[in-house]
Amino acid sequence: MNFSLLLSLYWVFVRIGAMTFGGGYAMIPLFYAELVDRYKLISAAEFGNIVAIAQMTPGPIGVNAATYIGYHNGGLTGALIGTLGLLTPSLIIMTVVAHFSERFKHSHVVKGVLSGMRPTVIGLIAAAVLFFAEMSIFTSSIPWEYLASLLSGGGDQSPDFGIRWQGVLIFVVALVVCGKYKLGVIWTIILSAVLGVLLL
Repeated sequence: MNFSLLLSLYWVFVRIGAMTFGGGYAMIPLFYAELVDRYKLISAAEFGNIVAIAQMTPGPIGVNAATYIGYHNGGLTGALIGTLGLLTPSLIIMTVVAHFSERFKHSHVVKGVLSGMRPTVIGLIAAAVLFFAEMSIFTSSIPWEYLASLLSGGGDQSPDFGIRWQGVLIFVVALVVCGKYKLGVIWTIILSAVLGVLLL
């Protein structure tokens, strides 16, 4: 087993765990930036599949993804190292917070910090939504530069960008059966998977 690889995996997930606030979906942009863009441990398509699998399995999406990606790169040892790396910052931070929670419960500084973090968490979750939209609904990445040039009066050359009707249909069906008919999450995932096999 490559000790250097395991150490890199641990450090990557420690960084992600230390810099992520707001739950599993807020981790996804950081996962992508570190694992796909920076270290190139997996491709963008593999990352999308891993997150989908992590969402379907029981447990927090961030931990599931860390376990799967660790296993993908280092087997069972890699899975353990990835999971421990992601959890290490949380265990340390929560231990410290629990110890000092009573002392700082009414602190205006702490309340201000938490209030300031909320918009960032919303932005990270929105980034995750756009990432999944680019992989499942749109035919390519969102052409932000082209859209900006349109707003400024330019944008003569239209990019190769479109919408996959199959992805939109699956999204609408899942939204309707969840919202209107109150179908459970597990059955909605199964229904979406079946539609994916039939349509895509």
